[in-house]
Amino acid sequence: MKRFAIFPLFASFCSFGSTFQCESEFAWLKSTFENNDAGFQYTVENKGLDLYSAHNSAILARVQSAKSEAQCHTVLSDWLTFFRKGHIGLALNTNGSEEAVRESVVHDFDLSAFKQHLKSQRDETLEGIWQFSSYTVALKKEGNVHKAYIVESTNPSWKAGQVKFILNDPADSNTAKVTFFMGDHSARQIDTITYLGNNEVVLGNSFIVMSREEPRQESSPEITRYVRLLSTKAPLFEKVSENTVLVRIPAFDHAFKKDIDAVIAKHLDTILNTENLIIDIRGNGGGSDVSYASLLPILYTNPIRTVGMEYLSTELNNSRMLGFLQNPHFSEEEKQWAKDGYDILNQHIGSYINIDEDVTVETFDKIEPLPKSIGVLVDSSNGSTAEQFLLAAKQSKKVKLFGQTTAGVLDISNMYQTDSPSGTFTLYYSLTKSLRIPHMAIDGVGIQPDYYIDGELPLYQWTSYTQKILEGM
Repeated sequence: MKRFAIFPLFASFCSFGSTFQCESEFAWLKSTFENNDAGFQYTVENKGLDLYSAHNSAILARVQSAKSEAQCHTVLSDWLTFFRKGHIGLALNTNGSEEAVRESVVHDFDLSAFKQHLKSQRDETLEGIWQFSSYTVALKKEGNVHKAYIVESTNPSWKAGQVKFILNDPADSNTAKVTFFMGDHSARQIDTITYLGNNEVVLGNSFIVMSREEPRQESSPEITRYVRLLSTKAPLFEKVSENTVLVRIPAFDHAFKKDIDAVIAKHLDTILNTENLIIDIRGNGGGSDVSYASLLPILYTNPIRTVGMEYLSTELNNSRMLGFLQNPHFSEEEKQWAKDGYDILNQHIGSYINIDEDVTVETFDKIEPLPKSIGVLVDSSNGSTAEQFLLAAKQSKKVKLFGQTTAGVLDISNMYQTDSPSGTFTLYYSLTKSLRIPHMAIDGVGIQPDYYIDGELPLYQWTSYTQKILEGM
């Protein structure tokens, strides 16, 4: 394997008057990523060593000016953006956000007085009692922002009176639309808000779906269905009409495989006796390829070809295989695959190795007569295994994709993680590179839908739009 000569950037380390040193963290990040990430070499080959060297120099100057863990995290995360937008990341393991600490205090919030205030409101506003996930919050306007005070929480890390998120001043174009505080109270910036009538609001791209509890108006059935589909954490089945059924799969995580298989098995007779099927994977960011196995016999019309991938073999990377042996969600067959793979990879340290087939071809004994038409709802959040599923599904004559272009994060994949020596940061990087490169690259491009749904059609109408097209075919 060809290796690049990487110029040393760290002649000395500076101290900020504490034990934390951003330069040493950068040195660890740079060395670990260059030696272990399966996409590093591919990116530098495409962008050029000169551009990479210039990027390193610019980042190093910012590293030397970083005065806190939070500032260092921002700079190091910016360094990673050079390589790709998915299957990569850096987590800060300490709460370095002053804003989060300030808003995490328990405020003396008077819920009774707030409810009286709501009753006095003549016009419908964002103020109200809202529910999402594990939280019920009181969204109150204070100055030019709205703050969401916890009313009830099943998360023990959050108490009544703490601020869960802030809707920032819409007139401030330099600020994210939402500052959301995660389970560990760290701040996450969100740039999109979608309003669905008066009772539902979506923060980010399906990140948070919240519903108004007080004061509530009647929502249309389409909006109610969309919120139900978007907010579910588990796969579900619905009968949309006499001729169309729907399966919603929010994630392909390996841990959800049993749930996906169970939903398909429970409703298989209905699916196989209905003209049309909608598979809704909007917001599905991936998981494990085995999780969508029960869908393939339903959509199958001809052999499904899947192009393999190469693993970058290093001591750190190969240790993931050992972790699989302890995974309770892995079958004995899968554990044997991991053990065999570990033995092969360890014989080729420093090289790209394919431990499976270059191309696999999957066939089934029969083509199901029904459903005749299958529409898969896709959006820009679909990546990784979700995109791998779409590559398989598109090989069926029955299948059409409806929605918008996917995320384009598939070619460099199979994420792993490792902590910095100080424990301050966790690096998330990738172990494999697809053999589709360069002839059918997905990264940075995405998968195009067959039926593009433009922004004029509200998100909650995508299902009915797809239903009408399928039933008209």
